[in-house]
Amino acid sequence: MSALRKEVIDIDYGQELNSPNKKRIKRNKKNNNIIESIKNTVMIAITFILGIIIVYNYAIITDKQMELYTLNKDIVNLNNDIAAYDIALESIKNTNSIEELAKTYLGMNYPTRKQTVFVDFKYGSPEATEDETVKAKEKGHNILLGIVDKVVSFIQ
Repeated sequence: MSALRKEVIDIDYGQELNSPNKKRIKRNKKNNNIIESIKNTVMIAITFILGIIIVYNYAIITDKQMELYTLNKDIVNLNNDIAAYDIALESIKNTNSIEELAKTYLGMNYPTRKQTVFVDFKYGSPEATEDETVKAKEKGHNILLGIVDKVVSFIQ
């Protein structure tokens, strides 16, 4: 054998080229390749769907956090408004300012004895109470009491 000459060596592995077993193996390999590619595609699709679900859930969580933030902000603003109204109410509830407003803007004064009506809630006949009110009116006609009432109301 020379170095230029090449011999064909036929190696027999125990199988013939056209045997029916060989074809079955090729079909199984093709089926396995198809099954593997389908499995890979399904796994990629499932991973993609799970990723989308996770991103969607994070979007929902972020939306709820924004709602909580705006509600807390509204609560703080309302509490500030309540505090401002409480301060305004304290200044309005002052009795001296109420009295001054009533005297200046409404022209109100303390009632005189002639303007005061006393009610007696005694049990008994209505005739007796009418007699007492007539007597009280006659006593109220005293001129001296009227002058004193006017002076007192003027001072106040």
